Amino acid sequence: MTPEALITLANLGLPRRPSGSRTRVTEAVLPGAATASRQLGTLLARPVTEAELPALRSLQRAAAQAVDALLAGKIPDCAAVNAVASGSTGRAELVVSGGELRERIVWDDGTAAAELARRLVGELAALDPSRLRRCARRECDLVFY
Repeated sequence: MTPEALITLANLGLPRRPSGSRTRVTEAVLPGAATASRQLGTLLARPVTEAELPALRSLQRAAAQAVDALLAGKIPDCAAVNAVASGSTGRAELVVSGGELRERIVWDDGTAAAELARRLVGELAALDPSRLRRCARRECDLVFY
């Protein structure tokens, strides 16, 4: 599993040089709903609203701090991620799959931030910290897995 939400959130706002470009580009982190929807488009199936921006910004900072802690060989603070993830609730359902009864968890995330935070919890719990790296180029701070 690739920690796509963690990497995307941690890299937001860091300078990058898009393919074919001669100059580095730095974009503000989640400055408005339209830009946030584009920046998080690979992670969310719906557009971000203005009301969701404060929680998304908090989650982005928490993801960046978690990456910094992991790269330093430390355990990240879980409080900020857990606070945002508390907006996500799950319920168990009994379903028939392949002729057998199975349990399935159905999530109600409520907000884009809660959805991403729930995903971030799963990614951080399954993460192999030894595979997390910053770009080796001096002028680049992007995170890779």
